[in-house]
Amino acid sequence: MKRMTGFVLLLSFFLLGGIQANAEMEKNEERPKVELTDQQKQELDKLYLELLETKKAIINKYVEYGVLSKEKADKKLNWLEEHYQKIKEHGYIPMHHYKKHRDDEDQNDND
Repeated sequence: MKRMTGFVLLLSFFLLGGIQANAEMEKNEERPKVELTDQQKQELDKLYLELLETKKAIINKYVEYGVLSKEKADKKLNWLEEHYQKIKEHGYIPMHHYKKHRDDEDQNDND
């Protein structure tokens, strides 16, 4: 029994240590510095605008079908607009943040 407990503790130690080491490596990992040309930015802007319009259309359909309230849809639409502006401000280079999204919290409340 002691061997099994020791083995489980040792295994847990290695698993948790590996997870922590991986998280630290991701933090310290440098992203390459890339400058997009104006043409590349224009192409990305066109795609992001198409994506934005599609997402807006989906949200509006959810309101039409009664899946989302108008207030919740307005929040989502505002977030999409703000996100698009941030992407534009950062030169269309993806921003990586691992914050929990507000909508994830709403979904967890319903569980």
